[in-house]
Amino acid sequence: MKKSILSLGLALVLALACVNAQAAESSDAAGMGNPVDQFTGAVWEKTTESNKAAFLFGVESAITVEYFVNAKVAEKAAKAGKRPVYTLSPFEKGWMKAFKDVKRAEIIKMVDEWYAANPKSLDRPVLSVIWYELIAPRLAAAK
Repeated sequence: MKKSILSLGLALVLALACVNAQAAESSDAAGMGNPVDQFTGAVWEKTTESNKAAFLFGVESAITVEYFVNAKVAEKAAKAGKRPVYTLSPFEKGWMKAFKDVKRAEIIKMVDEWYAANPKSLDRPVLSVIWYELIAPRLAAAK
């Protein structure tokens, strides 16, 4: 288990390092410290398909690690006769539900299409677009 978590963590670090390097190159604001805010549509448009896929793989890997850690914590609590505590964020739960059977290439295409249809919003962070424009509407439609 430890090896798989370390492998997933390494994959996440590598994927985010690749994207952060591109974000740093194209960021005009020297003081922007939050990598999520730096990875905007302007950066996304300049990012290669393989780096977009690596970014999404990193997000998916982080969510997967959180899911399995959460499951182990809940299992341990249940065995101890305590009420399990679920710590997955709405983003993590939403991603898992909205993109359950969606391939990374499809997510890339959806993000590409959103920015193409909204060229004045290229300063908007990619994860904001993924949450508000892709995940939230899919969750609302599923209700």
